[in-house]
Amino acid sequence: MKDLNTLLQGNPVTAKIAGVLRDNPLYSGVAVIGGSAALAQVIGIAALPIITRLYGPADLGILAVYSSFLSIAVVTASLRYESAYAIPRQDETAANLFALCLVLLAVTSTVFALVVFLVGDLFTGTFIPGLPGQYLWLLVPGFFGAGLYSILNYWAIRQRDYPRVASTRVNQSASGAASKILLGLLSAGPAGLIVGHIVSQAAGIGTFVRRMWKTERKNLSQVSVDGIRAVAKEYWSFPAFNLPASVVNTLSLQLPTFMLLAIYGSQTVGLYALAQNLLVLPGSIISTALAQVYLGEASKLVREGSSEIRSLYVTTIRQLALVAVPAIGLLALAAPFLTPVIFGGAWVEAGWYCLPLALMMIPQFVSTPTSRLTIYGYNHWMLIWDLTRVCAVIAGFSISQYFGLSVMATLTVYGATMLVMYLVNIALNLKAIANFTSRISSQEE
Repeated sequence: MKDLNTLLQGNPVTAKIAGVLRDNPLYSGVAVIGGSAALAQVIGIAALPIITRLYGPADLGILAVYSSFLSIAVVTASLRYESAYAIPRQDETAANLFALCLVLLAVTSTVFALVVFLVGDLFTGTFIPGLPGQYLWLLVPGFFGAGLYSILNYWAIRQRDYPRVASTRVNQSASGAASKILLGLLSAGPAGLIVGHIVSQAAGIGTFVRRMWKTERKNLSQVSVDGIRAVAKEYWSFPAFNLPASVVNTLSLQLPTFMLLAIYGSQTVGLYALAQNLLVLPGSIISTALAQVYLGEASKLVREGSSEIRSLYVTTIRQLALVAVPAIGLLALAAPFLTPVIFGGAWVEAGWYCLPLALMMIPQFVSTPTSRLTIYGYNHWMLIWDLTRVCAVIAGFSISQYFGLSVMATLTVYGATMLVMYLVNIALNLKAIANFTSRISSQEE
């Protein structure tokens, strides 16, 4: 870092940027994780033309079904206790939470494996009909690997070990792409894609484990059965509220696709998917990086009982808005004219879909990275908000279907509904922070 700073000092603009990154842990963390996320995406994009030549559309469809189901199931891996790492002030308490998560992962993985092997026909026939039975057993290592990575990743965020998080992101992308290509050359079929997905999800576990063995042995030696029981009882609200909220949140992300499919058909769903990707991808690197770094910095302020948490939140959402409004707004305005040029005339409607979807994407970009109601002790608020969002989405599409609205009108209703929901989310976070700082002030008095 010293060599880099020396090089940057020759230019007043780059020197100022370097100073901001060095002095502000939020921005420096975003730079580290954001840079790695960008590199990971470049690796994935570079590998995609090769992967699509080694596997057919049907193979990719099986992978999509597998990954979608797994993303919902893995939410339950440690009952969301890993989200509580941010709260304990003592590392010993956090270490007992870590141990609790490992125990829960072992239990849930065992139960998941028994369900898969004993009632596999029910799975493939009812829950995931698009996944052939011969690939069903691959759900088990996928579940365990993704669950373990999440547990370790949250610990690294608590320790603000952003370089380690960043390196695992690149490892995941490179390992997953290499595995898919190698297995594709061996004509592994859909199993090659699924194994590559598992490798991608689990890559980085060794990096985290080696780091913890070097730096956390003292804290981990304090883990006890009584300590595990104590933290399970103290942080019971996470499985009680955060777990169902996370499941509902994951399900809600799939609702628009299913509703559009039921009302307008598969062609509209494809156009919608492209439009959504056009608006999401440019900001996904910043959003994903900022979400993890904000969690680390906000968690530190919460543990310290600092009233600066409100300033951090307000400043962050203001700066996100300054980025989102022109970036997403201008892209949405240009999309109807650029889409047919870049993607072909068949996709022209996707460009027009960007206009109503921008109503949702801008507030989503602003609110999602900073929405951390759980660390302020308001898990139940998050659950209520997620349930309300699901109901609002269903109601919006149902009303559109009842009145026979066009696709553009339906997407406008959807975008406007989500705009209101994300503004409510920001208001809830501000209220939770106000309550938190009020408690801190009364304790100091």
